[in-house]
Amino acid sequence: MRQILVEYARGVIRPPSAAGTLAEVTLDEGSLMAQRADLDVVILDEALQDLAKLDEQQSRIVELRFFGGLSIDDTSEVLGISPATVSREWSTARIWLHREISRRAPA
Repeated sequence: MRQILVEYARGVIRPPSAAGTLAEVTLDEGSLMAQRADLDVVILDEALQDLAKLDEQQSRIVELRFFGGLSIDDTSEVLGISPATVSREWSTARIWLHREISRRAPA
């Protein structure tokens, strides 16, 4: 699902001829922000790639929760870790990604 959204954002919403145009996707429950927000999927993908270099497990949790729509319990089962660990890592990853996305977003 992640790759589909990113490729869509890169190819359809952000065509090369529209430099500077943002591809926005509306996020609801389980989003990276506490409230509803618009987010550039390409910036999110780049930030997730960087997160994977720092912490592969956190990156995987974000993919499963955010792109896959899995619950804490479902993510826990898929990764073979406790729900408490998923919750803790999810919180940490969201904070890190929020900072990175805010830093990378155009003014």
